[in-house]
Amino acid sequence: MDPAVSSVIQHPVAQATVAGLLSWLSVSLGAAFIFTRREFSRKAMDCLLGAAGGMMLGASFFGLLQPAMELTSHMGRTGFIPVVFGLLLGAGFLLLLDRVLPHLHLVQDTTEGISTRWRRSVLLVTAMALHHIPEGLAIGVGYGAAAAESGMATGIESLGMSTALVLTASIMLQNLPEGMVVSTALRAEGYSAKKSFFYGVLSGVTAPIGAIPGAMAAGVTAGILPVALAFAAGAMIYVVFEEVIPEANASGNGNAASLSCIFGVCLVIALTTLLG
Repeated sequence: MDPAVSSVIQHPVAQATVAGLLSWLSVSLGAAFIFTRREFSRKAMDCLLGAAGGMMLGASFFGLLQPAMELTSHMGRTGFIPVVFGLLLGAGFLLLLDRVLPHLHLVQDTTEGISTRWRRSVLLVTAMALHHIPEGLAIGVGYGAAAAESGMATGIESLGMSTALVLTASIMLQNLPEGMVVSTALRAEGYSAKKSFFYGVLSGVTAPIGAIPGAMAAGVTAGILPVALAFAAGAMIYVVFEEVIPEANASGNGNAASLSCIFGVCLVIALTTLLG
């Protein structure tokens, strides 16, 4: 292979972009289920949401926070400071977007963000697009961190390409039900299957967009790498507790959704072991 081409392929931004596009593809595949049937049972959708939330939590702790803590272990008892700072910063970033960007929660039927006259379909898509921003950031930070680790004198056991692959696989799996949820909700609003699928696909566009700055930020300097990893984790955890879990529990299927959430965490643990 040409050295220039090989260099581009191995660049973390290029790898993160490809992974982000694959994440978007998984959203699209989930949205395509709307062509198989008009609606799915609410319990099934809540279980899928619960599993997606569990995978997000598992990816946050095992793929982002664990390596962040390992990177700051040399700081002794103060090593938690940059990790906690990044975690709060990531959650604060999503809180700000949540307060500013108009969006509509699917099941709870509540509108948040600044007042707007946007159509209901646009608000639904915006809600899911907001959801995919931290996923893209997590993917990008994962590949940026893997590239940074390769240049460190001492390798970090839980930081590397295998961790980036676990993040990618976990996010792709969780995006399948998320794409299904948004297209099904739009179909229930009276949209055609084609329009529901189109808007479902559109909702995932922020995943590859978020992956690029995530990879760039993680690759700037090893000094901010723990903060970048924790930032992505904070953003993902915020989404889980602010949106995914409440949505999964809003229809009275809390027990099934909670068990599905635990299953999602177990699945990430299995992926971490198998791919690591």
